[in-house]
Amino acid sequence: MKRYFKNIVVFILILHIVFLFSSCFFKEKESSEKTSTTVSDTTYQELNTTVIENKDIYQSIKTDIGGGTISTRKYRVNYYDVPYQFILIVGEDVYWEWDEQYNNENPDETNVMVMKRFIEYFDISKESFERANLEWAKVILNKMGSQPNMNPKDFANQETDEVYNADIIYTFDDDIINEYYISGYYPYIYESDFEEAVANGTYQTRTTDWIDIDQMEAEIIAKYGEAEIATEVTTTSEEFDSADLSQTETIE
Repeated sequence: MKRYFKNIVVFILILHIVFLFSSCFFKEKESSEKTSTTVSDTTYQELNTTVIENKDIYQSIKTDIGGGTISTRKYRVNYYDVPYQFILIVGEDVYWEWDEQYNNENPDETNVMVMKRFIEYFDISKESFERANLEWAKVILNKMGSQPNMNPKDFANQETDEVYNADIIYTFDDDIINEYYISGYYPYIYESDFEEAVANGTYQTRTTDWIDIDQMEAEIIAKYGEAEIATEVTTTSEEFDSADLSQTETIE
């Protein structure tokens, strides 16, 4: 009888232990799920706030080309760059001398476009600029496999497909240039997501200034005539050194 009673007591204790263990397990699991959901929601809200409200914060974004990264900054990508096709106007050596000596300030602080500095310092004609811009558009289309545009509005990586707006830049008015090149809010980061949304009928492109290469070239020829055969750039470092440095006040 005592043994029977003892067995019952042991059995009850075992059941009690199992019950306690099960309760702790499910409570811990439920708590973990709630914590995970809370962190996820908080992270999403912080990210959304960063994207919408803080345009001048660098956000590393993986591109569709070559696995590199771009960053949405205060202004669009072209505000900070001088592509190779424009460098050829003055020559590589001369350009890199200028870049090292005079192009070392942060455009986000000066609010002066790098391309504008470049044009003003070397007194580049609008014709030369537009012809280089055409070559840049061809690189975007034929080498990068993207559609050239101006003033992109659909996805962040679209900034790398933008050609320059010569009419805006050649106003040489910083307020006009900055207003045009200020970075906006993009509904998508990647081109693939944008294309999928368009294909599904859930999104219509907001970009309106798509560049037709043939039309762009025809307009340039109509304004300036056929391009002359390219000759070797003869600008030398000595010519650079003897240039009128009074213009440096504009770019510093």
